[in-house]
Amino acid sequence: MAFLTDDDYSVLVRNEIKEILVEDYSETKLQAAQQMAIAQVKNYLSGKYDVVDIFGQNGPTRNSHIVMIVLDCTLYHLYTSTVPKRMPEIRSLRYQDAIDWLKLVASGQATADLSLKKDLEGKEFDEIKFSSKYKASNNRW
Repeated sequence: MAFLTDDDYSVLVRNEIKEILVEDYSETKLQAAQQMAIAQVKNYLSGKYDVVDIFGQNGPTRNSHIVMIVLDCTLYHLYTSTVPKRMPEIRSLRYQDAIDWLKLVASGQATADLSLKKDLEGKEFDEIKFSSKYKASNNRW
């Protein structure tokens, strides 16, 4: 079963607009845009979160925020392939907000209410990674 359903789209976009976006390519275009959006979100979350579990859920058990992020990315991809010059500004703003949040989560500057990755024994990873924006230096003489 697919992660997104037709009912999910009605929250963010009117059915008439969705039909215009997939008009030339039918459901194939919609499926491709969905897969691109899901892959995009997985790439950002896979370092810390269990993406198999996150995207393996369906119906009301799915994380609503991830559904919204995937929808925003999917609609953005649909617009860019169909009518990029007539894309509503809200579409590009929502897409950029989604990407910004994903970048924050990927860098560890924000957290998400998602299942964490587990090791082979089933324990959640709880390691702390230190990073710096400054290049490492050697001060030994």
